[in-house]
Amino acid sequence: MFLLAGSLVACNNSGETTGDKKDSLDSMATERKDMVDSTADQKKDMIDSSTDRKKDSLDRIDSMKKK
Repeated sequence: MFLLAGSLVACNNSGETTGDKKDSLDSMATERKDMVDSTADQKKDMIDSSTDRKKDSLDRIDSMKKK
């Protein structure tokens, strides 16, 4: 009986293979990469928008000075 209990404890969920664990880690890494990429895209869009507004403002100031 002790041998059976010991083997079950030593088994430690052998139904999950190394390949399953690797796939799970790959999936987590992909999700995190996608999240970082999405955040970077949002920041880039925000910076581009801000830069465009500043350029427009400078263009208006230049056109007012020319009048």
